[in-house]
Amino acid sequence: MKFIWYWEFNPDEIELVLERSEKFEKLLKENPEEFPKLSEPILTGRGQGFRIIEAENEEQLMNITAFWWPFENWELVPNFNGFDYIKVWQKWNK
Repeated sequence: MKFIWYWEFNPDEIELVLERSEKFEKLLKENPEEFPKLSEPILTGRGQGFRIIEAENEEQLMNITAFWWPFENWELVPNFNGFDYIKVWQKWNK
């Protein structure tokens, strides 16, 4: 399932976040099945941004959020295909 993964960190802690990011990139290469597929990060402000992620299971979501806590605050928002959602809505609302 696809999600928008909003994240935010304290800009004063950028060195800690960059260090953690290097470790994360290494883990992704060594164990890609442990984490969701990730788009490139999109910055939306100072210490804020989002990525589109595609998780195969709940454990991948737990792994990525647990890895980044307490370095980042995050929020996962489900991302549904609009055309597919309309079909499901019509199924239940006819």
